[in-house]
Amino acid sequence: MDASPIQVSAFTQTHMDWLVGAGAALGTFVASVVAKDQDDRLRNGTFGAVAGSAIGGVAALLTNQPALLVVGFLGSAVGGFFGWLVYLWLSRRAKKPDGRLWLEYYVGGFKGLRDKLELDDQRVLLTALKAWQQDFSRMLLRQQREMLRLSPCAETNRFVRLMIETWLVAVTDIFGLIFETLAKKPYYRWRITVIVFGGQAETTVGKHWLAYTGPLAAHKPKDFDKSSIGYKVLSGLVESPYFTTGQEARDKGQDRGQQTYRPFYTFRVNEQVIMALDWHDDLAKDDPFVTVAKDLFHIDVAPAVGALLNHWHGSLCAEVGLQPLPTTAAAAAQPAAPPVH
Repeated sequence: MDASPIQVSAFTQTHMDWLVGAGAALGTFVASVVAKDQDDRLRNGTFGAVAGSAIGGVAALLTNQPALLVVGFLGSAVGGFFGWLVYLWLSRRAKKPDGRLWLEYYVGGFKGLRDKLELDDQRVLLTALKAWQQDFSRMLLRQQREMLRLSPCAETNRFVRLMIETWLVAVTDIFGLIFETLAKKPYYRWRITVIVFGGQAETTVGKHWLAYTGPLAAHKPKDFDKSSIGYKVLSGLVESPYFTTGQEARDKGQDRGQQTYRPFYTFRVNEQVIMALDWHDDLAKDDPFVTVAKDLFHIDVAPAVGALLNHWHGSLCAEVGLQPLPTTAAAAAQPAAPPVH
C-alpha cells in the first residue's frame, strides 16, 4: 500500500522536471534564434533566462518542489546555448547559396526572404537584358550600314521609315514580353514616339510622326510648342537624354490638358527630331530597368535612328505637314552626301 504513492510521486516529479526544463529551454532557444542582431540575441537570451527561472519558480510554489527553480534556470541556459550553436551554423552556411536564403529568413523573416528572392530575379532579368542589348546593338549597326548604302530617294525614305518602325516595335515588344509575361511587372511597359519639329504659322511646333504603344493608350495628337520638354531638349536648353517626372512635366513643361503625366525620357535625335519614352507608373530615375532602357536608347537606338534620318531625301517636316526650320532648310540646300560603299 505504501509503494504506490511513492511511485506516483516519483513519476510526477520526473515529468515536472522535464516539462519545466523543456519549456524554459524552448522559450530561451526561440527568443535567441529569432533575434535580428547580436544585441537582440543577448537581450532575448537574458529575457529567456529570467522567464525560464520564473517558470521554475512558479512551478516550485505550486508543487512545493524547490528544485524546479534550478531546473528552470538550467533549461534556459541549455536553450540559450543551443540558440548560439544554431547562430554559428547559420553563419557558416551563409557562404553557400542555399545558406544565404536561410540567413535572409533568419534576419528578416518572410519579408526579408521575399525581398532577397525578388532581388535575385531582378539580377537575372538585368543580366538577360544586357546580353540581349549587345546582340540588338550589333543588328542595329549592321542594318544601319546596309541602309546607308542606298542612294537617297523616295524609295529609300520608305525603307528608312519601315526600318525605324521595326526597331521601335521590336524593342518595345521584347521588353513588354519580359516584364509582363516573365517578370509579372506590367507597369514597366513603355510607349515610344518620334516627334518631328518644324515651322507652322511663323512658330515652331512638334508633331508625332512614328509611335508605338502596344496595349497602352495611344498618344494624344496635340502639338508640342516651345514650352514643351521636347523642344527644350531639341534646342539644347536641357541635356539629352533628359528624365522628367510627372510633377516636373506639370510644373515646367507644356500644359497639354492632362490631369496626370507619365514619367518619361527625352532623347535628341538630330536638329529637328526627338524621341520620347514614357512609362505607365511613376517610376524613379534610378530604377535599374529604367536605366537599362535609357542606356539602350541613348547609346544604340537614338543614334541609329538619327543616322537614317540624316540620310532622308527631301524635307522630313513634310511628313507631318510642317515647314522646315531655318537651320534644317539651310542644311537641305546643301548637296546630299554620297552613299556609303
